[in-house]
Amino acid sequence: MESKAEFVNQVAQAYGHLYDLVYLRTHPLADVIVPSPSFSSKEKSWELHRILVDVIGELEPEPQVPIASRQWRRHQLMVLRYIKALDPEAVWDQLGISRRHYYREHRIATEALAEILWDRYVAYPSLHQPMTDSVEEQASLSQMELLRMEAARMAQADRYVPIGGVIRDLFPLLQEMLRKNELDVNFGFSESLPSVSVDRSLLRQMLLGMLGYLVGCATQATVHIDAQDDGATVHLSMMVRPPAAILTKVQDEVGGQLVMLKEMAELSGTRVVPVCSEKDIVGFDVILPTTQRTVLIVDDNEDVVELFRRYLTSHRYRVIAVKPPEDVLECVRNLQPYAITLDLMMPNQDGWDLLQSLVNHPDTQDIPIIVCSVLKQKSLALSLGAVAFLEKPVTQEGLLEILQALK
Repeated sequence: MESKAEFVNQVAQAYGHLYDLVYLRTHPLADVIVPSPSFSSKEKSWELHRILVDVIGELEPEPQVPIASRQWRRHQLMVLRYIKALDPEAVWDQLGISRRHYYREHRIATEALAEILWDRYVAYPSLHQPMTDSVEEQASLSQMELLRMEAARMAQADRYVPIGGVIRDLFPLLQEMLRKNELDVNFGFSESLPSVSVDRSLLRQMLLGMLGYLVGCATQATVHIDAQDDGATVHLSMMVRPPAAILTKVQDEVGGQLVMLKEMAELSGTRVVPVCSEKDIVGFDVILPTTQRTVLIVDDNEDVVELFRRYLTSHRYRVIAVKPPEDVLECVRNLQPYAITLDLMMPNQDGWDLLQSLVNHPDTQDIPIIVCSVLKQKSLALSLGAVAFLEKPVTQEGLLEILQALK
């Protein structure tokens, strides 16, 4: 690293590409912050991403600091920009600050994060190193778990999307239109709604298109957002009330927008139904598919399978057991489960061999594998590609904690 000023620039660049893990693989900070030669470039990018996200939390002021202070604003700015991944315009709108003010506060916050990282990894790295071999080994193991879990979480990220969070994140983008057209928003859905099995980017664009249409057509009204879980689907309703608040638009323009929405709905496996009042569209009904997350249990012990089924079915997981072990690979390729629990001691096939087959096959390598065994081989299981290790007897709390960390 040439200088501290250069280090600050590198930190700013890394945050600018925080979710581009391919870019982070070759970023200079990867070798500075994650210098371990035992990590591959891919693993370094995961760890660099994790550290950059985690250090934002260190900007959070003490509770006694006034909530309207600059320290709180800078922390919130970085949370909105890099943890919630909002665009800069949405951040400065949500914080109620100007564009110029945003970039000034962003620069100061970035410099503060760079100062923390500089002290920790450049100026005084020895202060942050384990002091004994046993601590070092434990830290390495913990780090490996974090890497595996983060990689698995990222692989699952776009398969199951929390609908409530996606909807709420859209409204900062519409804030100015809502203010200009004197519109209120009423959220009428529960935060416990299940995730939907729709690509996040496609869902975001589709909902933004519908909400943008309604907000752009209405004046002096309320946009009501309601959602109900029907089991296999989430029924989302977006309506302007009173309907008379909708201004009639040119039919060609309306038709073009509806064609676009229909195409996106077909791509995402959803159904969009315009709600009309006389000739005007005053809302949309959207049917979004939910899929219970499938957990594949690979264990020859029927009691363990039944125990895991009791653990998981009440938490919206679908449990499928597979045997004999030689059928596992084909079953996983066809099902593409959310996760796999794998016993190591089974007749006819060694669990270690099966772990390697699943990790190395292109059709199954992104599916998280949780090794559950009486063997005390956690370090080996993680090094061979498992995302987590649970020692038998497995508790419900331990299994659910691992599965929920993949969301």
